Amino acid sequence: MLNSFFFGGKRQGSFRLFRLLLHLPNFVKLAWRLFVDERVPVYRKAILILAELLAVAFAIAYLVNPLDFDFLPIIGRFDDILVGAFLILVPGAWFFIKLCPEHIVREHVDRISRKE
Repeated sequence: MLNSFFFGGKRQGSFRLFRLLLHLPNFVKLAWRLFVDERVPVYRKAILILAELLAVAFAIAYLVNPLDFDFLPIIGRFDDILVGAFLILVPGAWFFIKLCPEHIVREHVDRISRKE
């Protein structure tokens, strides 16, 4: 299932966000496993570090001047989490994963799918 998420092609549709939410824990595991894997070049790991530093800077700016969606019934309660996770952390990790060698990514995806 996770394998089809990462290598299933370019699927467009309304279920893409739902699929991302469903696989978010595995996505984080994959990013971490790739980050600690010695076969992934250091300069590619630096991209993840820079993305996360940018996320921290954005989080501090967001705390100083938040953009709230409290006027929306459901999203208003979760806007802080959504901003932090989907606008900052996920794109940086996604970009890092896409830049990693595909055979290494596939190996880790298979291991996560088998729950190793």
